[in-house]
Amino acid sequence: MSEAAIKLTKGELEKMLAALMRDRTVFAPGSTGAKLEYLPVDDVSDIVFGDELPYKSPKDVFFPRCEKIVTFSENGAEAELPETQTVLFGARPCDLEALDMLKTILTQGKFKDPFFAARYENALIIGLACAEKKPGCFCDQRETDLDYSEKCDLFLRADGDKFEVLYVSDKGKKALGAHIPGLEQFKNTPREFRPAETLSLDAAEDDLFTKIDWEEITETCQSCGICTYVCPTCHCFMFKDVEEDDKAYRYRNWDSCMFPKFTLHASGHNPRAAKRERYRQRVAHKYVYIKENFGMTACTGCGRCIRSCPAGMSIKTVVEGIREELQ
Repeated sequence: MSEAAIKLTKGELEKMLAALMRDRTVFAPGSTGAKLEYLPVDDVSDIVFGDELPYKSPKDVFFPRCEKIVTFSENGAEAELPETQTVLFGARPCDLEALDMLKTILTQGKFKDPFFAARYENALIIGLACAEKKPGCFCDQRETDLDYSEKCDLFLRADGDKFEVLYVSDKGKKALGAHIPGLEQFKNTPREFRPAETLSLDAAEDDLFTKIDWEEITETCQSCGICTYVCPTCHCFMFKDVEEDDKAYRYRNWDSCMFPKFTLHASGHNPRAAKRERYRQRVAHKYVYIKENFGMTACTGCGRCIRSCPAGMSIKTVVEGIREELQ
């Protein structure tokens, strides 16, 4: 991966992270007591360094589940962009791919999210390789390399009792250089990656609507929306206005296209009242619409929705079935 890899012991890596914690908020894999999640940590001893993939992605580090975006008062409306300097440590390649997708979707084109953009700009992102695939993962079929990603500032690989460290961006090189003397002697080189057969959909919208039996596909779906909440690329949201004292606040909260009321109009009309229509939208959005609009498929194959679904549904199996049906 590099001509002369930088290798740090776990103690040296923890020392670097402790130094970053002095003036930054650090998010890293940590235990909630029940599950492993990306959590804010202020002590390196709280960081879990194993190969387990956190239950949820680090999406809400940059796109919070509940976020105050506007304050209304007698003086008018005011929006404050986040300025906190953060570090995201231990993001797996699938999550790095997802964050890069969100960056493209939320910071380019007609509709831009200045809140996401500010958080992303103020973050140092440190990736970590996966030693092996997890149950339900199909990242190799979604062109995600378990062993390396350039969608970060620094990238780590566990190598025995040490970590191999690669700087990917100038931001990463600067952060690493503050802790590694003689960094200029190390030179990162490109790494070749050959993905397996890619799982994608090249389907016309009309064919998805008329040739696929979505009723049968969603027979066991509970419309609980957990697939969208654990997904690293889903970004549906709704607004909620709250009055407190003499001010009003507008919050942005996560929502889900799988919820029956997500598309309910004030008139009472609902264009996607049935779960077959909602699940069709979810699959089409990820595998067709975003591909048409941004040139990418909004699924990294992380397997979270498969592992978390109480009905045992698999988007991988569904997409494979659609491909077979249309072919």
